[in-house]
Amino acid sequence: MVSFRPTTETDRIQLAALLATVWKGEEGGAAYHGGGRRAGWLAYAGEDVVGYGQLWHSVLHPTYAYVGVHVHPDWRGQGIGGHLWKTVTSGADKPLKAKTYATQRPAVRFLERHGLTCTVQTHEPTLALAHLSDPAAITEAKQLGFRLLPMTALPSELGRQLLPLHREVYRHTHLHDPAQVDVMDEEDFLGDDLCPDWLFVAEKGNELAGVASVRRSDAPDMGELAWFGVTERFAATGQPLTLALVTAALQAARVGGVRMVNAELDSADPNALHLWHTLPWIPGKTWLTLAEQAKPEKTASSLRH
Repeated sequence: MVSFRPTTETDRIQLAALLATVWKGEEGGAAYHGGGRRAGWLAYAGEDVVGYGQLWHSVLHPTYAYVGVHVHPDWRGQGIGGHLWKTVTSGADKPLKAKTYATQRPAVRFLERHGLTCTVQTHEPTLALAHLSDPAAITEAKQLGFRLLPMTALPSELGRQLLPLHREVYRHTHLHDPAQVDVMDEEDFLGDDLCPDWLFVAEKGNELAGVASVRRSDAPDMGELAWFGVTERFAATGQPLTLALVTAALQAARVGGVRMVNAELDSADPNALHLWHTLPWIPGKTWLTLAEQAKPEKTASSLRH
């Protein structure tokens, strides 16, 4: 017999184990859902935790309420997921959003049955830097009047624009899910894994127009494409400028000994999609973001944020 109750602090180890089982081979899923640290509801049979549901809110992205429901593979098909979904979403005053990998077809069908539709695909490819093409994009950016500068070459007056630049780029690349960018500080954008030689900005008329950077990974020959994009003011040149900035950052990382770079490229960002279609990526996993259409009674609440 399956019973349900709210989670407690003492459940964390069992919840983490359940998430590891549900997301086996796709550890990013367990990490995204908090690794068992978020409060929610659990389903148990005897002493075994067989299901876990959670609802949480993001200060950075306040429009949606985020939901996750996880059921042990041996206990699926018994209504546990539906019961957890109803319990954790009851009374939610915002439209719902959830994420899963495209390979998790039963999870996708479950979310669709509960009124969510796919809004964004996030590709997670890898790029072998030995296959990076010639820097024609960099030449085009220069012809458009932009200077591409590494962080290490920025004069102090432009260096002071780095945090506002990152905030504006993040805001502009998340128009599909509006962000309160003021909650992000320098540590969010320029953390310990930053390599200043691998962060490039575009400058025109003493104004920073865009940024791209590669961050260090645990393995010395691996990197991660970090923040990239342009500001709204320079959106008209977004695709060629983003490609030029990313190419410059990748070239610098290659000189620094990086052999492979991972990335996350959202289908909701035209500049990211341009990178996806232009560079010789090795395809990887694909995240699907599914969201509930805003209902009239929820729209007013979301606008207050």
